[in-house]
Amino acid sequence: MKLLILAVDGRLSTLVDRNGNSVRGRYAGRNQAGAVLPDGELVSDHTHYRRAISRGDITLVAEQEHSS
Repeated sequence: MKLLILAVDGRLSTLVDRNGNSVRGRYAGRNQAGAVLPDGELVSDHTHYRRAISRGDITLVAEQEHSS
């Protein structure tokens, strides 16, 4: 499953790869300069993002099943 997420102003959540490792220099839903991506960002479903959604650090826009 994939999650379409949006960054929340004033909140940061690290971007993680599919193994759960932090991606250096990137935050979820933001570009490398730190600006919010207006169309959101499609990421792998991971507990890291689910916890960030629960805390209000990012917003869940949609869940998408990925085709094999």
